[in-house]
Amino acid sequence: MKKYGCLAPLFFLNFLVMSTTLYRKYRPQTFAEVVGQKHIVTTLTNALKLARVGQAYLLTGPRGTGKTTLARLFAKAVNCSDRKKNDAEPCGKCKHCLLMAEGRSMDVIEIDAASHTGVDNIRELRETVNLPPTLGSHKIYIIDEVHMLSIGAFNALLKTLEEPPAHVIFILATTALHKVPDTIVSRCQRFDLSRFPVKSIVGKLERIAKQEKLNIDREALEMIALTAEGGMRDAESLLSQIISLESGTITEDQVIEILGTTKKASIVALLRLIGARELYPSLSFVSKLSQDGADLAIFAGALLHYLRDLLLVSADPLHGPDELDSLTDEQKATLVELAGIFSPESVIRMLEHFQVAQVASKASVIPELPLQIAIVKIIAPENAAQPPAKPPRTPASQPTIPPETKTAPGTNKSQESGIRNQEKETRGATIGSKPSAASEIAHPSPTSTQSSNRGESDITYQSPNIDLATVREHWQAILDTAKHLNASLTLALSTARPIETAGSTISIAVKYPFHKERLDEQANRLTLANAFDTILKSKMKIRIVLDNAAPAEKRDETFLSNPLVSQAMDLLGGKLVNNES
Repeated sequence: MKKYGCLAPLFFLNFLVMSTTLYRKYRPQTFAEVVGQKHIVTTLTNALKLARVGQAYLLTGPRGTGKTTLARLFAKAVNCSDRKKNDAEPCGKCKHCLLMAEGRSMDVIEIDAASHTGVDNIRELRETVNLPPTLGSHKIYIIDEVHMLSIGAFNALLKTLEEPPAHVIFILATTALHKVPDTIVSRCQRFDLSRFPVKSIVGKLERIAKQEKLNIDREALEMIALTAEGGMRDAESLLSQIISLESGTITEDQVIEILGTTKKASIVALLRLIGARELYPSLSFVSKLSQDGADLAIFAGALLHYLRDLLLVSADPLHGPDELDSLTDEQKATLVELAGIFSPESVIRMLEHFQVAQVASKASVIPELPLQIAIVKIIAPENAAQPPAKPPRTPASQPTIPPETKTAPGTNKSQESGIRNQEKETRGATIGSKPSAASEIAHPSPTSTQSSNRGESDITYQSPNIDLATVREHWQAILDTAKHLNASLTLALSTARPIETAGSTISIAVKYPFHKERLDEQANRLTLANAFDTILKSKMKIRIVLDNAAPAEKRDETFLSNPLVSQAMDLLGGKLVNNES
């Protein structure tokens, strides 16, 4: 401390200057310098060129997207005395422009609504709006974070906003549009500002670095842009922080260490593990990132940006990389490689899961947990079979014997005996073992070497031509199994009954269209098929139809007899309404 005592004040002074003035120093002074927001800039400049300036504007969007900058630029251009005809750009040299640059213009009043929320503040404003401007042609009120005003303040502002004096312009800015009353919004010209793309942020940071004579790698600037999450002011503030803490050439590794971000190589490594369906290594990889101090919310954001590029390349590996101008040839080659692993549908699935994880990581007690959950959902089979149901118990608490002994018509006694012996062997082999759900349903385990050489249907499955009487005999057990697999189907199955068998297809009738819609869902039909498989040991296709055999009065009576329905009606005070024509 003694050695660098004379330099310490200079270092901290430099840090304070850079961190507080960098984004102000490079704030756009003309519309041409504005990055992005092209649609808004075009509308505002055309209004200035055509002398069709409105009296109330509302700028809304995330923080750091240029709301206040556009408001000040517009205010400067409106009052510029030397602005050329049919030109929107302020001259920057007249007295008004110079006062605006210094923040001392008497005709532009900026109000921070966060600290002036009361109705008295707005009443004071109403008393001053009638005073004429001192220098320019208009008096302009910029109300920042307008959503912070109280209800009384909004009501006091409403009349003035609707019929302001001819020389007054209101420009309202907010990051929470949903908190602004509709009566205020409807009286303004509304402009929605969007977040800046990474490419635009990197471009401006490169210009700043060049003017400040900073040596910083492009990869480091990209990492700053990703961390800023679309906010230009946040990116410029992060750049101030980094150049104040580092000397010499600033590399990507230094930015990663300071900001807690990760390299693109980590993203590529994780995607390769996911592509190879390596579940445990993928989960361990995320844990290692967390242990190394990475901010997983930022990592998830960078992963989403990378997946967006991958989606473009996977959709068209030949021309997609040409759209990514900011990437090197090596990075494009990596994307093409990953596009050979992931289809566009797979990339969309990952985007959906990781988008949820990115939001959840910010508030999670265990930061890596949302990402790990997303990885499990991505790697797990989409149509994984549900766990088998426990066989229903008899009233005497004895295990129910599955009706495998029911043989197809035309089976002789010797065949029937052989089938029974094989079924006993199969049941005996399953005791003490716990096969996976997928293998238990799709690939039953053979009980011995001999039985493995026989056909699968010879061991565990009956002929698919099961008659209707057999289905009805075991219908209650099938219902109980289906409800155990998915308890939410209890109501939909309350009126279900088997009405026809045709080969391997079973037709099930329900009395209400909404029950049919519920059971017709693919997942629920799979549940029913699983129940038939468990009880009858037969692969059945499910067909849901409407039961038109009973009159409407009888259907209503059956529906109301269900205890769940009656409880719901008692609780909510409902009644049954007949909508049939």
